[in-house]
Amino acid sequence: MSISLSEIEMVSPNPAHFADPYQWRIRMDVLEELDSDVEFKVVWIGSSTSNAFDETLEECEVGPLAPGANEFILEHNAPNWKLIPPEDLLSVTVILITVSYKEQEFLRIGYYVNVAYDKDTLNELPPDEIHIDRLARNVLTSKPTLVQKQIEWGGDVDMSIDRTYDSLGRLLKEKPEHAAYQKIMEEQRKRDEAEAAANAGTMH
Repeated sequence: MSISLSEIEMVSPNPAHFADPYQWRIRMDVLEELDSDVEFKVVWIGSSTSNAFDETLEECEVGPLAPGANEFILEHNAPNWKLIPPEDLLSVTVILITVSYKEQEFLRIGYYVNVAYDKDTLNELPPDEIHIDRLARNVLTSKPTLVQKQIEWGGDVDMSIDRTYDSLGRLLKEKPEHAAYQKIMEEQRKRDEAEAAANAGTMH
């Protein structure tokens, strides 16, 4: 692999107001010179049952990355709460950061996020209309899931299986225990497989 993630850290306040912007400090090690930029995409999963509510929060290119250690800040806005189904807003969801090279995704970082009101009384008896000024988010930064994929960097493709790592790069033997997180990630996997099958069909 020509690029490896050495660290990702959320540097914006957390927990925070739902509408506050996000900042991530990303450190990557580049093992060899690359001839293209690296593409970052941040997606908020608006619903566990339909990708129609996925919201792209940021798309940008970084580079060219020089061989060695590279560090930068990824900034983006919060999702538009009005685009999220009301029944899915006050719940646990996932924010995904994907990293690609020449349109090939090689890294996916997932965090689950708890969205709730900042007062227990509002959570116990939620108002009929969303009170965005009282809505808070908590990104569970201690339990990210990193999915590393083999791609073609310029030579032959390594057909090794994809592996899932924690934030320190250690191979995870077990999936995260949070049921909502597992459900959302499984739905995301199914979408990816369906999209790949559709793309393969158009090539024939």
